[in-house]
Amino acid sequence: MIKIAVACGAREEILHVVRAAKAENNEIEFHVFDDKENCAEDGVWIYHPCENEADAVTQAVTWADNGQADILMKGNVKTHTLLKEVLKKDYHLKTQAVLSHVTFVKIPKRNQPFLLTDAGMNLQPTEDQLFEIARNAIHIAHLLGLDKPKVALISSAENINPKMISSVLAVNLKERLQEEDAIVEGPLSFDLALSPKSVERKGYQGKVMGDADIIVVPTIDVGNVIYKSLLLFGDAELGGVIAGTKVPIVITSRSDSSSSKLQALTFAIQQVIGGRSDDNVK
Repeated sequence: MIKIAVACGAREEILHVVRAAKAENNEIEFHVFDDKENCAEDGVWIYHPCENEADAVTQAVTWADNGQADILMKGNVKTHTLLKEVLKKDYHLKTQAVLSHVTFVKIPKRNQPFLLTDAGMNLQPTEDQLFEIARNAIHIAHLLGLDKPKVALISSAENINPKMISSVLAVNLKERLQEEDAIVEGPLSFDLALSPKSVERKGYQGKVMGDADIIVVPTIDVGNVIYKSLLLFGDAELGGVIAGTKVPIVITSRSDSSSSKLQALTFAIQQVIGGRSDDNVK
């Protein structure tokens, strides 16, 4: 059984997602912490009444920290409020040097899904932070069953340009990431990372040729533009989690569709299943 702690989740929009998730997988159990009236019928979730929003967040995070929950999910509470609680020294949820946002992307024109990072958390990461961001995504790819994921370090072109910061970052990161169980290429333009046709037209030769599993962007500006372009014009299915923690943290916006929220939750569930499979092998 996979247990999911939802902070401030007794809301209709969360209820729709929970019902859809349980219809796909009956081996999941939702624990909802809220000070609002329970809006679900018996059997949909287990409701934990709380004194106020702060109490709901604290209880949900505590469940994730002490191993009672496999996934932490944000309900109707600000992302800053939830993550501020997660990062308190009272807990041990942060397991990596940097927390980062990783998005699972599936588009109709491409059979192969990919991960996009970081389009939602780190604004203008340093080289050291980008290194950790890439490592977080590689770890998730391993949990999803990719033994040696292909990583594209994005810049505007594949040529090395000392005057372009993203190009220099990509060169340095490519070298530093050689010790990881991944195939890393960069700098690489977005089209060469994901489009075999672009690779063929340009005659490009490299370790990643339109078949990237992970897209690492240099700044949140680049990531956000890619994210919203895929959503608006690529008919993409997108779902993101916070990585670098003991359990996946599902962070969705109130403006996200129910399908996006479900995709994010499914993404987190796949990571938990992958982690359990690894433990069984060990």
